[in-house]
Amino acid sequence: MKQVEETYLKQLVRARDVLPYKRFVRVYEKTARDLELRGLSVERRQYLRWLAGEVKGLPLPDACAVLQAMFGQPADKLFTKVPVQVNVPASERNPEVIDLSPRRGAVWSTPQSSAGPDPRAVPATLHELMMSAAEQSRDSAANAETALGRSTLELLEGDVITLARTYLSQSPVVMFPKISELRTRVEAKTRQSRQPDQLRDLSFMNGVLCALLAEASNDLGMHHMANDHARAAWVHANNIGHVPLAVWARGMQATSAYWNNAPNDALVAISRAEEHRPTGVPAARLNSIRARTWSHLGNTERTLQAVRDAQEARATAPDDEHDDLAYVGGVFDWDRVREERCAATAVLELIRRLHAELDPRALQRLTNLILDHADRARTMSQAEPAEKRSPIVEATILLDMATARLLLGDVSGAHDTLRPIFSLPGDMRTFPVLHRLRGMRAPLAQIQTTRAVQELAETLRDFNAGSTVRALPPGTS
Repeated sequence: MKQVEETYLKQLVRARDVLPYKRFVRVYEKTARDLELRGLSVERRQYLRWLAGEVKGLPLPDACAVLQAMFGQPADKLFTKVPVQVNVPASERNPEVIDLSPRRGAVWSTPQSSAGPDPRAVPATLHELMMSAAEQSRDSAANAETALGRSTLELLEGDVITLARTYLSQSPVVMFPKISELRTRVEAKTRQSRQPDQLRDLSFMNGVLCALLAEASNDLGMHHMANDHARAAWVHANNIGHVPLAVWARGMQATSAYWNNAPNDALVAISRAEEHRPTGVPAARLNSIRARTWSHLGNTERTLQAVRDAQEARATAPDDEHDDLAYVGGVFDWDRVREERCAATAVLELIRRLHAELDPRALQRLTNLILDHADRARTMSQAEPAEKRSPIVEATILLDMATARLLLGDVSGAHDTLRPIFSLPGDMRTFPVLHRLRGMRAPLAQIQTTRAVQELAETLRDFNAGSTVRALPPGTS
């Protein structure tokens, strides 16, 4: 054929001499850093799909911003296919079509037979062949390196910490791609190093990122995927003997299991976490997860005991308790806000499971417990600096409080409690938020229908409909 089509992006990549993947990704990552999108990269498979135009729509906004900065063209134009000419005589060339014919001195990229060039071979200029050979030499040198530079590891560590510390204040829809891309970079550096200390640091970073992917997957309602990430986090932690990360990962497996309606599997994960003999704050978190698990099984005594055990573990934690997971902070800073929120949610789940069996006095007692724990969680959260507060965590606290008020028949109080969450962005209306929202249906339905009840029900329906997570593929929430 005299004429083929290629993406405008591929033509610009060729013209700017960044066609080999390794060279492209170096420029791409540098441009991302210049745009303050640290940690952003692109996998080889995705890069090839971009060049071939095998994408539906456009890449994610951050990727589009980087490509536009690299090539000075709008993203929609970059992924437009335009005609190019291959091996067309000069007399037949269309000046409006880009010419890709080999220049003088061209060589064939596959061996030629005595009968002439292989018709399936792709022609390339000597210059292109030399560039490819140089790229292979650079790859060979990089793979032969026995150590990574200290600055590289520090940059990676800084990116991991930034994602962990900003996760709770951001949308998981936005954070998941960033975490995934950074993990790809960490894994690539792991293959490059042979130094034990560096491999340990990289394995720790990889485990932290897997734990973050598990957190995001649960927030997005993908609990079976969350379990895969949590298991990977545990393997990395166990390989380097990092007890706090191993316990955290087992806790994530338990959380994924009870969200997936498998509380017995959650108990198994908790039992395996205890093999690491956690104490202090890690033990407090594990007991909070245990309380949530027993509540799904409808066991009041064990649920409330686990809540007390969590409080005791935190109270007996040494003042100098510290490790590099605690230093990472953010998601991994298991504070009293989330501990009290977990306690409120566990008691609320008990009521859901046992409502038909509870007499009015028992219902009143448990409902007051929910309000006590949730009110402490809200008060402590509001006392935190703005950058440490999580809109999603605060929304779940208010939803638990509002549900408790509905159980007491206080529709007006429930509506007032919920007002702050109605402005929550659609991509922050995560699975835990929507799950609590659905849990309000039963107590609302048991209250005599009034104008106030109808207004609250309508407001909740609109809030639910505005969730981005709700729009994910079926089975995710």
